[in-house]
Amino acid sequence: MDDTAFLESYDPAAFPPLAVAVDVVPLTFTAGTLHVLLNRRAEAPARNRLALPGTFVRAEEDLRAAAQRALRDKAGLDAPVRQFHAFGAVDRDPRMRIVSIGYMAVVDSETVVRASDVTGTCELLPIIDGIVRSATGRRASLPFDHDAILGRALADLRRDLDRDDWAFGLLAETFSLRELQALHEAIRGHAVNKPAFRKRLIESGRLEATGEMESGKGFRPAELYRARRTDDAA
Repeated sequence: MDDTAFLESYDPAAFPPLAVAVDVVPLTFTAGTLHVLLNRRAEAPARNRLALPGTFVRAEEDLRAAAQRALRDKAGLDAPVRQFHAFGAVDRDPRMRIVSIGYMAVVDSETVVRASDVTGTCELLPIIDGIVRSATGRRASLPFDHDAILGRALADLRRDLDRDDWAFGLLAETFSLRELQALHEAIRGHAVNKPAFRKRLIESGRLEATGEMESGKGFRPAELYRARRTDDAA
């Protein structure tokens, strides 16, 4: 049987229904701590609970386009996204068998604050020791397998920290080495040696000095740098 004859007799309904979704982990860095932007679900299941922005993939839609749509519609953000893992546990969603493709977005804090103010349905919560915390400091348990999705995103961010420039998106366009070190420590979950860290980053060629100094700080102004960026939104 050739392909034409096979496709004419092929019946997709012979297989159990399966849906594909995307879930996005929008991360930012503020007050020396990683934060995640969560969306309060308007529909069941898990109605009124904070969750990662996500959506079903439309039949004619590219995966990345679906992730960017979810980020835009549910978090008010227009930012690059990066695919990092697929999540397909049989019981991960009570509605039906749904495979979710995980995407990550890294956004500077000013942009995230503006976006969350616009949507009115999002909350920015800190991630401490790999755990999302509520405003009272309690663990904020996420619905479905979103805790696992977030954990995998953080692991990938940590793994790639010295390989590429993706994490620079968590900072403003210009930043001090002090701010960059604080970001690395927040992602790694431990302190780094200051002289060795600065020497390694400067010698890596991934930074360039702006010739400008920071202002409005309560301590001695530091020189500002910017990242020599590459296209990492793959």
